[in-house]
Amino acid sequence: MKNKFHSFLIGFLPFFLMTSLFFRLNAASESVNPLTKVREWFILLGYDPSAIQVERAKLSHYDMAILDPDSHPPFSLFNPKTMRIAYLSVGEAEVYRSYWERIKDESWILGENPNWEGNYYVDIREKAWRRLILEEVIPKIVGQGFQGVMLDTLDTAEFLETEFQYPGSYQAMIQLVRDIREKYPGLLLISNNGFSILRNIAPWLSGLLVEDIYSMPDFENGGYVRVPEADRQYKIAMLQPLMKQYGLPVFNIEYVDRRDKKLAVQCIKSSKKLGFIPYVAEKNLSEFSPVF
Repeated sequence: MKNKFHSFLIGFLPFFLMTSLFFRLNAASESVNPLTKVREWFILLGYDPSAIQVERAKLSHYDMAILDPDSHPPFSLFNPKTMRIAYLSVGEAEVYRSYWERIKDESWILGENPNWEGNYYVDIREKAWRRLILEEVIPKIVGQGFQGVMLDTLDTAEFLETEFQYPGSYQAMIQLVRDIREKYPGLLLISNNGFSILRNIAPWLSGLLVEDIYSMPDFENGGYVRVPEADRQYKIAMLQPLMKQYGLPVFNIEYVDRRDKKLAVQCIKSSKKLGFIPYVAEKNLSEFSPVF
């Protein structure tokens, strides 16, 4: 009896292993990251329908749109195949959000970001803030029909850790991203910048977004300036290995004066050579009028 059972195992085991492998590979092929199919995309924040006219025809060819969940064009104007991604600030509280009046006097609301009026740094270690994101903000976004979120202000972790001397800020932000992924496993997650923790959070992401590979806003003097070579190489060296290791698409925003068509074309061509998927626009991203 033992010998027959032993023989059965020897014969059955290879078949079992091959069958298991087939089903695992088949499941993997069915869970292909949809963001890898994106070729054309745009971002529109602070949409004002009285000032911006958006036509269905202009939106029809985009594969992905990153939108402000509280101010965006009607979804009826979009191609049903366009993936809708909501902007989500995880490291700063914004005075124009519905939650602001409830939290503005909390001790964990810190100073205002000098580069962005109405945006306040948050102590991301605070459980109340994390609970607000996980249990209120994201459910509302999902309920509106968005398929994912773009995680902005990840860099707040580094600022708090180094400037405010708030130990544990890096780990708190990493844990928040992990909590989002675990609580919403089907949600597309795109990081924005966040280089100090990017290697840590990459396994939970669906895509990477970066600003300023070639051209950036000049916050001190106005206008736009070229990105320093050292900064560009640092970003590329960080992004390309993660892109290959995890199969993550990289989307980049280049900020260019709309009159400088030559620079816009250069940014697009150079970005594509890196394997990135570019979008060129002016600084505030509040107008649907891509520079090129």
